[in-house]
Amino acid sequence: MTTPLHDFHKGLGAKFTNFAGWEMPVEYSSIIEEVKAVRNSCGLFDLSHMGRLKVSGDLTKLEFLTSRNVGSLKTAKVQYNLLMNEEGGIKDDITIYRLKEDEFFLCVNAVNKDKVINWLSSHGLNVEDLSQKTFQFALQGRDAVRLLSKHFPVEDIKYYCFITIENFIVSRTGYTGEDGFEVYAPLEEGMELFKKLARECTPCGLGARDTLRIEAGMPLYGHEIDESITPFEANLGRYVNLEKSFIGKDRLLERRVERELFGLELLGKGVPREGYAVFHKSREIGRVSSGTYSPTLQKGIAMCFVETSCKVESLEVELEVRNKRLPARLRSLPFLKKTRV
Repeated sequence: MTTPLHDFHKGLGAKFTNFAGWEMPVEYSSIIEEVKAVRNSCGLFDLSHMGRLKVSGDLTKLEFLTSRNVGSLKTAKVQYNLLMNEEGGIKDDITIYRLKEDEFFLCVNAVNKDKVINWLSSHGLNVEDLSQKTFQFALQGRDAVRLLSKHFPVEDIKYYCFITIENFIVSRTGYTGEDGFEVYAPLEEGMELFKKLARECTPCGLGARDTLRIEAGMPLYGHEIDESITPFEANLGRYVNLEKSFIGKDRLLERRVERELFGLELLGKGVPREGYAVFHKSREIGRVSSGTYSPTLQKGIAMCFVETSCKVESLEVELEVRNKRLPARLRSLPFLKKTRV
């Protein structure tokens, strides 16, 4: 599958990669330049591969399927939440927008869209798939307010809040650790606005998006979270409300946490990659779930699952890269403090 702006991206010189069945721009100029643009000014991302769903029906059913209290979410507010399975694992991580008292808009991961639709529907919720009818993009960085305010009154939107204007949803959220917005729009209008913004800031691909989210310590489904990983293992316990009932809660509390997500930084040259082994005193204690070279920190960084007993700040470890052991140290996440408004 291709996004509606595939030819436009080609015209901008994008290189493409396959992601969740979609041919997506991975970079335009270079990943390093695009990361620096977001950190120093502003970057623009085509996110139309993501799943966009309108959900309505009995609120208690959505409440039962999620780890946080959806009922406390006020209209025009956004909530990061986890869809749980029966074993205490994560079916998907999602953002929930409360449109009305009994109507919600969900943004879900592209790879999980059909699975999520079936899961919600099988539990009696009404689900309308808006993915093909809408366009989604993100504008991220310190100049995002200035650029988007030419089109919408965004200055007063608070973090994890949104406004609706003529079928547009403009949300002060993101996946980079910077201030910025995610915009959900009718297809043609959204594409046109994206083209206008592309003349004023740097188009960015999935390569930069992945690097930015690792720097910000944000999980990616299939790496830091999946159906077998619990929120406690993924360092997402703060998004679990144990005072409410939800699917898989009893199993979640029964499961022993033997590994947890933590950060790692190399002390010399090298780039951590998924699957690389982490050693402490010649004993393997964990594996990298996501790794990259950080243009911001100018070093190799990674998110890794390590034995709980070894989750120690500044613990000196080694990373095995192509049969060589490179010096590294463990550290807490995120690598960069997130920008707040």
